[in-house]
Amino acid sequence: MPARTYLSRAITATLAFGALPIIPSLVMPAMSADLEEITVVAQRREENLQEVPIAISAMNSSTIEKADIHDLTDIATRVPGLTFSPFSPGQNILALRGASSNDDGAGTDNSIAVFVDDVYLGRASNINPEMFDIERIEVLRGPQGTLYGKNTIGGAINIVSTKPDTDEMSGKIRGSIGNFSRVDLAGLINGPLSDSLAAKFSFSTRKRDGWVDNVQLNKKQKDDDTQAFRGQLLYSGNEFEALFSADYNKLDVQDMARVPINTGHPGDPAFWAANVPGSYSELCAGKGPDCAAGPVDGFTKKDAWGVSAKLSWNFDVGELISITAYRESEADWNMDSTGTPASPLPGSVFGLVNDDIFDTTEQLSQEFRWVSELGDDFNYIAGLWLLNEETDRTECFDNDSSDSDCTPDADGGTTDWYKQVNETNSYAVFGQFDWSLSDFLTLTAGGRYSYDKKEIDNQAIAGDFVVINQTFANTVSENWSSFTPKLSLAYRKSQHTNFYATISKGFKSGGFAAAPQGIEFTAPLGQEEALNYEIGIKSDLADNFRLNVALFFTEYTDLQIQTFGPLSAGAAFGTFQTFNAGDAEIAGIELEATWALSEHLTLSGFYGYQDSEFRETNIPGTAFPDQSGQNLIRTPENKYNLNADYTLPLDSGATISASLSYRYTDDQRGELEPWAIQPEFNLLDARVSWTSADENLELALWGKNLGDEEYITHLYTIASSVVAVYGDPAMYGITANYNF
Repeated sequence: MPARTYLSRAITATLAFGALPIIPSLVMPAMSADLEEITVVAQRREENLQEVPIAISAMNSSTIEKADIHDLTDIATRVPGLTFSPFSPGQNILALRGASSNDDGAGTDNSIAVFVDDVYLGRASNINPEMFDIERIEVLRGPQGTLYGKNTIGGAINIVSTKPDTDEMSGKIRGSIGNFSRVDLAGLINGPLSDSLAAKFSFSTRKRDGWVDNVQLNKKQKDDDTQAFRGQLLYSGNEFEALFSADYNKLDVQDMARVPINTGHPGDPAFWAANVPGSYSELCAGKGPDCAAGPVDGFTKKDAWGVSAKLSWNFDVGELISITAYRESEADWNMDSTGTPASPLPGSVFGLVNDDIFDTTEQLSQEFRWVSELGDDFNYIAGLWLLNEETDRTECFDNDSSDSDCTPDADGGTTDWYKQVNETNSYAVFGQFDWSLSDFLTLTAGGRYSYDKKEIDNQAIAGDFVVINQTFANTVSENWSSFTPKLSLAYRKSQHTNFYATISKGFKSGGFAAAPQGIEFTAPLGQEEALNYEIGIKSDLADNFRLNVALFFTEYTDLQIQTFGPLSAGAAFGTFQTFNAGDAEIAGIELEATWALSEHLTLSGFYGYQDSEFRETNIPGTAFPDQSGQNLIRTPENKYNLNADYTLPLDSGATISASLSYRYTDDQRGELEPWAIQPEFNLLDARVSWTSADENLELALWGKNLGDEEYITHLYTIASSVVAVYGDPAMYGITANYNF
């Protein structure tokens, strides 16, 4: 679709939304309820979200707790433009406004950056931290880099934990029980140790039985077993503050219970008479996604920990901040990829694919930031960023369900094996200033220069499988650099309405593809770039009605795309391939609204529309090389969320609260094959709680996916077949919170 078509749609939508400010005065009577002011640190200083000229979705601690948000799965359905698609807990795929990365090799980066307390989480296996003890989650949409240590092409997720309290001692303990023998326990203690010293410690554990019955192995799969710990020590002096942090996350779960499914083949019904393998169909006939038949006793085990020091010096002319962080992660997962026990997949001689991965990463980062003001009308931020990351990743493929040690013979035996050891050194200087040209007009300008260098050692042994076709070893190095500017103009018509227009550029460094078939596939990938145009309105149209609108148009250049599949339609099995496939465009509109109907009832929600298209995109050596004109992967066209929150004070001083949340995600492409379509889905959650008069005790009854929707969270192709990972069925339970 030509760019002018996107722009005409955006202009039409802008004109339509220009009429919205008159609606509240016509349909809403004056209310005594006021909307909460949301404070964010998206621009590295505390600001009212309504005054920040960036498309941001923010969730506070109350929202996180009421919605039982504990990972990115629960965040994605509550943010426009964001999807989370886990192939496994060790391979987490984020997409935002069409930008995503599904190559989890040692030499590639994520398109979406995740930060916890200003510390970048670098690996795909390590970007899904536990969400207890969180003060706020901010999702910034569009390229970011002029204010953040790590550049990001699609957006950033900023997770902010609660800080140690220097004023008074407090604590909290939370426990939950639910179906599938779910038991959660979490706690927090926080407070001063002296006049200048405060500390905090928190922990969280979750354990739940699997809800999928693997009839081949006679065991339950798709369970949950997670532990997380976080400690912080805060020193506060007159002109100096030091925050020391340490955290640890552990995950140990069973297989994801992948299921082969029949999504059909548009235009060619004869291509595939029986998409789902017969062995699975016979064992799980009529049982739905809670039945699995994979022959591999799969698992995922992850350990991640980190320490950081954030030091702040206050001077008369500004503030100097130093953030030093070290992180380690170790992930090991072994899972069947086909979900079928014996009979071959259609068009393939393989009945199962045993995929075993061992991934370790060490990461050291350093950020310096200077924040200052020059008079009342000019403020600026300047920064320096350094990162060293070393990743050691081993992966093997075979069709032997009993082989899980990933140690092939010298000649490969039945196993295709490869190992990558990559070292990344990343450097950047960045800065941004805000200049108040008048009482109503503010100019923001910024820029970033990024330089990334990577060196990778590849080793591969070709066995009797077909993923690795050549035994080889080599070392490859390359570097990439880019200057990415940003320019924004904000017009504050009144205290309650803020218009802005932004042009920004994003950069994602090149890298090296995972699972190279042969030495010729170890050549470096080129860098990605994005150019984003955006206009937005942030408005409190009345004391009780808030409407934020963002319209965007983004051009992506040299997208890095990984595909796995046969080299021709209907051919046997397939191989991994990662290419700079070409360019793409996406245009969209995002609306977020909150309406306090009364001091007791609040409605909120969002609507997101995305119109995406590959432009002159060719992926060589695949069954469907020409993707021009097709939608981007993991980019649903329509997505929305509706919430209702009601609070009823009782005569005793206690409070009863009820919340209802409905979430919809449109169908979307899961892979490049035309039949790999992830269906649309709807989710309904509800919660009812009682809070004591002193607000120290809360008891809640909750349910998630109350419609028991059978929905897919990840979909991929293998040997011309489609295999799915399903989301959780109806979950319900009770939770008790006690504050002291």
